[in-house]
Amino acid sequence: MWLNMSFKKASYAALVVVCLCLTVSCKFPTLDHLKPKASDKTQARAVSGLLRRLLGNRSTEFIVSVNRSLSNDSLDVCELRSAKNNKIVATGSTGVALASGIYNYLKYFCNCHVSWSGKQLEVPSPLPQLTGVLRINTPHRFRYYQNVCTVSYSFVWWDWPRWEKEIDWMALNGINLPLAFTGQEAVWQEVYRSLGLNESELEDFFSGPAFLAWNRMANMDKFGGPLPQSWHVNQLYLQFKILERMRAFGMIPVLPAFSGNIPQGILR
Repeated sequence: MWLNMSFKKASYAALVVVCLCLTVSCKFPTLDHLKPKASDKTQARAVSGLLRRLLGNRSTEFIVSVNRSLSNDSLDVCELRSAKNNKIVATGSTGVALASGIYNYLKYFCNCHVSWSGKQLEVPSPLPQLTGVLRINTPHRFRYYQNVCTVSYSFVWWDWPRWEKEIDWMALNGINLPLAFTGQEAVWQEVYRSLGLNESELEDFFSGPAFLAWNRMANMDKFGGPLPQSWHVNQLYLQFKILERMRAFGMIPVLPAFSGNIPQGILR
């Protein structure tokens, strides 16, 4: 018992030293390194695609562009004005700023609404005119969205068309820091295989789709499983599309790290 306790104390002390060293060496005085990677043109194209899906032919009445220099303090901003041809000219510092700025105009000048359960998009014709420049900005740099449990409640059953609608809704509502958990089991599967675990040990670990959140949080193993290989492949490729679209809007997806839950087979 004494040797065991001594070992635990020594291990804990070593862990504390390592953590302190990492804390000292990994200083982030600012979060300036967290920013959209997509170009201004890519983000503008993403918003144009959103407007086509949302408004059809009426989308051509909006002239959109992204200019990151519009913001000088890392906070999203969008400027809108009326053109002589009854069109609305909108410029945003990011794709999300642009989309949410246009949605602000649609809500408060056109009485439109987009929600999870339906939408009202009877846009007036011609578009309501703006007097001067309408500038819309946010006091919050990061607008986070979602939680780990909703993945199993809802997201796990979604295909790409449903995800596309959700990402559009995120952009319209100014979300720029969304949780992106889809397909993580495919990555863990490869990691565990590289460590020497076999297929039966992995099948005894991953739960079924409706219980993945609890499997990820170390609450249960295998229940409702196993997951077929087709599931891993389909979810992985769905995640590729999700991340590509989120980043095209200028969002910064939050990807999962390691939860600490491991298969029993790791002991072998």
